[in-house]
Amino acid sequence: MKLTFKKLEVVDLGDLQQLVADNVEGIEPGLTVIDSRVLLGQAAIDLVGIDARGSLVLMALGHAADEGLLLRVMDAYSWCVEYQDTIRRLYPMAQLSESQPPRILFIVGERPTDAFVRRIKQLTSAEIDCFKWCHLEVNGVSALYFDLVERLRRVPAAAERRADEGRVA
Repeated sequence: MKLTFKKLEVVDLGDLQQLVADNVEGIEPGLTVIDSRVLLGQAAIDLVGIDARGSLVLMALGHAADEGLLLRVMDAYSWCVEYQDTIRRLYPMAQLSESQPPRILFIVGERPTDAFVRRIKQLTSAEIDCFKWCHLEVNGVSALYFDLVERLRRVPAAAERRADEGRVA
């Protein structure tokens, strides 16, 4: 049987939200979407999820990784960190604390620029994953493919202290 592939366009971000929500397991096992189109403070987040560890995950979707997307996510992230009690009431199933802040997922249609990746690398307080999505038709069936572009993990405070203790002045 011969496989046929066709790239499909997604113009409407609402359609993209639904596609990502329907295929979120393709990003990582155990990730589930629990809310969509959420206003956190003054910033809108496209999807909110919980990962296999129970961490809150803020998902920002777009066709391109740009300044607007970055600022929107950082505003929402900051609001979540500042108003943890409100987030706990909204999403009681999520584990949220100073040692386990929300994770951030950028899910974009174009490969992020080097400048965008440099900017997210400066955000040392957050765990950030950046994915490029591609909507395909494979043998007549719609599929959404996710390609991990960048994964940034912060160093836990205890590990950071141990590393500092091991350094010779």
